[in-house]
Amino acid sequence: MSSQVQALQKQVEQLRHEASIRRIPVSQAIQELLTYTNQNAPSDVLLNGISQSENPFRDQKNCTIL
Repeated sequence: MSSQVQALQKQVEQLRHEASIRRIPVSQAIQELLTYTNQNAPSDVLLNGISQSENPFRDQKNCTIL
């Protein structure tokens, strides 16, 4: 019985925490996301790719000793 009470108290605490989170309209969130994306686009590797000199997965040159 006490484990049920503890579980319910934990759930109430979680719900109170979630209710206290500041919420913003979706239109504002989208605008902020677009602004952030546009500001950071020049340094985004997924948009610009990796230069061959910095790419750790590029084909390695053959060893000249062998």
